[in-house]
Amino acid sequence: MLALLNLSVMDIIKNKNYLRMEPYFTSSEFKAEIVGYFNNIEALNVIYKDYSHKSDDEKVTNGEIMPSKTTYDANLRTKEDQLSNKYKNDLLAAEKKGNNVEISRLTDAKNKELNEFKKENEKTLDNAKKKIALYKNKDYENIKRAVEGKTIIKYYMTKGKNNVIYTNIVNVSDINLYVKNNAFYSMKFPDKSLNLNKDMFTINQWVGTSGEAYFIIPKDIDKTSYIYENYNYYNSVRQRIIKEIIIGFVAFIIGIILIFILKKNKEQMPFIKKLKKWYNKIPLDVRIFLFMIYYFIMNTYIDNVAFFYKPYNYAQFCTLTIIAFYMIYCIYNLIMVYGLYKNREEFREQVKKCAFYQLSKRGIIILTMFSGVVIFLVYILFKVSSRIEIIPMIYIICYFVFIFIYFFNKIRFLRSIIKGTEEIVSGNLNYTIVEKGRGNLFKLANNINNMKAGFKKSLENEIKSERLKSELITNVSHDLKTPLTSIINYVDFLKKEGLSKEESQGYIDVLDRKSQRLKILIDDLFEASKMASGAVELNMEKVDITALLQQSLAELHDKISNSSLIFKVKVPKQKIYANLDGKKTWRVFENLINNILKYTLPKTRVYIDLIERDNQIIINMKNISSYEMDFDNEEIFERFIRGDKSRNTEGSGLGLSIAKSIIELQGGGLSIEIDGDLFKAKVIIPSFSQPSIEP
Repeated sequence: MLALLNLSVMDIIKNKNYLRMEPYFTSSEFKAEIVGYFNNIEALNVIYKDYSHKSDDEKVTNGEIMPSKTTYDANLRTKEDQLSNKYKNDLLAAEKKGNNVEISRLTDAKNKELNEFKKENEKTLDNAKKKIALYKNKDYENIKRAVEGKTIIKYYMTKGKNNVIYTNIVNVSDINLYVKNNAFYSMKFPDKSLNLNKDMFTINQWVGTSGEAYFIIPKDIDKTSYIYENYNYYNSVRQRIIKEIIIGFVAFIIGIILIFILKKNKEQMPFIKKLKKWYNKIPLDVRIFLFMIYYFIMNTYIDNVAFFYKPYNYAQFCTLTIIAFYMIYCIYNLIMVYGLYKNREEFREQVKKCAFYQLSKRGIIILTMFSGVVIFLVYILFKVSSRIEIIPMIYIICYFVFIFIYFFNKIRFLRSIIKGTEEIVSGNLNYTIVEKGRGNLFKLANNINNMKAGFKKSLENEIKSERLKSELITNVSHDLKTPLTSIINYVDFLKKEGLSKEESQGYIDVLDRKSQRLKILIDDLFEASKMASGAVELNMEKVDITALLQQSLAELHDKISNSSLIFKVKVPKQKIYANLDGKKTWRVFENLINNILKYTLPKTRVYIDLIERDNQIIINMKNISSYEMDFDNEEIFERFIRGDKSRNTEGSGLGLSIAKSIIELQGGGLSIEIDGDLFKAKVIIPSFSQPSIEP
């Protein structure tokens, strides 16, 4: 029923002009017929007035022959110039010689050629006149037949103050009475109606304010004439359109009733639910795109299909079925749009699942290019339809919708960045801006997060540095004060009278030890300071690392023997060379072994291994700590930091810091690993075959 309504409405729209009271006589076709007829009348009575009484010469006007005459004059002047140039030299030569006979002969020859040219061109001019006259004769006869032969249309025209009458009606004294009694249809000019087309305004202008013009279709018109046949055809179409209006209205009422019936009984049609479920899985914008394509295809089809004709046949049934499916599709989409309008939350969810929305998140350029290509293809495929002009409007709407979504997301992201900077400025260094998408805003968020992380790390390092500085001052004060206090005390003891030689010697030995202790501490401080500033001169030479390590162990043999520790040393038998400062590298080994002797759990094993691998010399020293190691691996390298925080052992706390600086200055590395109570120092030195890294 709704398909029938659709066909009716489309056909009514296409043929709405037939619904007028006089569809043919008010049509553009009939108006064009009247304008053409008037032009012929005007030509017969103005251009060709008294034409049959004129001679052939009078029939051709000066204006019509003027182009040919202009051409004739131009050719004549050209020929005269050519002849003058041709005889100029000969005439000058004859004049110099005074040969009058030769001058006369040349002048006669020149005039003869010019006269022959004039005769030829005059013939051409006469021929042109004859051709124009022949053409006008034919045109006159054609116009005369068109006006006088078309007795179907009667005309009565008056013009000017003298009321000159032009008519093909015989014996008419009162034109108004004639129109009243004999006209089947008539048109009168001047006509002030707004329905006149541009050509019909020329009739108004021709008659002016003092004249009149009547065009009459008589009652006794020939029933076989084309005008009468057109009249009947237009009326038959009008009758058909009126019937279609009734059919469309009835179909609309029945269709609406059936929709309500189907809506009440939709539980009895499970296939509709399945179809709806499947259709809703398609992204919303893809559904819109499919609907647009289908809409334009169907509108092109309906524009070109013929349905209301007799006799009825199978093709009409097929057409009705195709359009019925189309109407179902349209109705369902209207219901869907209404549902989304009511449920805004569902609409937002559908938009987020759109293909265009996903594309807009990945780049507006891709969205624009994709949309432009789609429009181009649609224009190529459907350019036959005038309704295709709606596509750019739909594209512009879609474009601005998704541009809005795109920039809304960008603005929201920018706001989150601004919020993040405000949090960071307020001191919340744990706040992290969520990084999403790509592009400049993503880079900005990433850079801010990196800057925040760097600033946070820098701040932590600064706090740590301040803490270490405070500990440095405390530790240096303690380490300097302890031997200095002892020295002061024992000097006071030596000042007392009555000391025995043994007691004095004992006090002097203590002073010597404390002075040496103070000297070592001050030397370490200077050396650590040099290492930190890089103002150290290295005496680089080829050194046997195996021999240097064994020498360090030999120098500390007494201490090792007096300890309860069991040293397990594993070094290769062959010599292993490196480009090093031997004295300073020996100092590194000495510091590491001394640390082992000071802080290792008594009666445990100490492992020292030396291996060469991948152009690197690796020395591992492992021991079990005598105390709980609750410090950071890197923190142990800080100056005046000791593993035993009670500072019971002797030492400056600078040993590992100095050792690390020495190794790094020679292109190597020193690292500490802590696993429970296991303490492992790892020294890496470039082998002799591998160039050392410049400090």
